[in-house]
Amino acid sequence: MNDLKTVSALVKQILEDDVDARNSDNVLYLEVLRYYASKKGIDLCQLSVPDFLMNMEQKGLPAFETVRRSRQKVQATYPDLAATGAVGAFRARNEKVYREFAKSEV
Repeated sequence: MNDLKTVSALVKQILEDDVDARNSDNVLYLEVLRYYASKKGIDLCQLSVPDFLMNMEQKGLPAFETVRRSRQKVQATYPDLAATGAVGAFRARNEKVYREFAKSEV
């Protein structure tokens, strides 16, 4: 739970400072990775994709889904940090479609 609070606090700080991160989970995740990499002495540019994916937990890097869910919670709590314009509308539509899918039988 402590890790979730730490990631959420970092996500909130990034969203406050970087408008692009509000609209793109990729931008947000990259900023989160940069933060953790600098704290842990990891050179992100030297990591191969397989090494990153297979060893992210051992390297102490948060999962993409953890960051995405933290972003959702922060943006729900602080509407001024929400996605802007078309991105916000797109996310709202996708959420509605997914909820309908989740209730259906596969």
